Amino acid sequence: MKQEVPSGYAVVSDTLVPAAGHFAHELRRDDVLRIVNVEGEQVADLVLFNLKRLQEKLSPPNSLLLNKGIFPGAGYGLFSDEANLMMTIVADTSKGVHDMIAGACSSFTNEVRYQEKNTHNCRDNFASAGAPWGLSWKDMPYPMNVFMNCPIGDNGAFGIEKPVVKAGEYIEFKVEMDLLAIFSNCPQTRNPCNNFKIKPLQAVVYRRK
Repeated sequence: MKQEVPSGYAVVSDTLVPAAGHFAHELRRDDVLRIVNVEGEQVADLVLFNLKRLQEKLSPPNSLLLNKGIFPGAGYGLFSDEANLMMTIVADTSKGVHDMIAGACSSFTNEVRYQEKNTHNCRDNFASAGAPWGLSWKDMPYPMNVFMNCPIGDNGAFGIEKPVVKAGEYIEFKVEMDLLAIFSNCPQTRNPCNNFKIKPLQAVVYRRK
């Protein structure tokens, strides 16, 4: 899917991430990462690492605390476990519906929730994507779930509903430190998070000219 390039930037990477696949890319400060929902109704589980010191990683709890908000939107910062700013959301053509609290599916949670063993899942995708950098399953933080629709009721009840993002809509992140960015194109089909059908995503990296 052809994308309009932000002013002053050039494309350095344009990847079609297949359904249930994963993406990993080293990003420089001031790069822009755009995640495009090619067909709509598809979730990306996103994790981040300080490229110069991989032990520092994304922290959803710190992000909630320092933004004073649960639901990310334009201007929302993603912070590390050391409270350093890693990325900032700078554009979002979707409905601004994303999740910071649901975590990522794993073979363990799928077995408990759905009584199925050895299922394809996001945490294993993270591990596969991070392996070239020496990262394993246990190194992976919990993610920002891009495009995931998890409303919270007045009584604190939490649920997963089908995404509201449409085909061609996207979110953009400005990179605030040199990063390794990884996302899983979520393979979950046992609940409505991808409206029961997994689809491709597009990841575009832009760099200042």
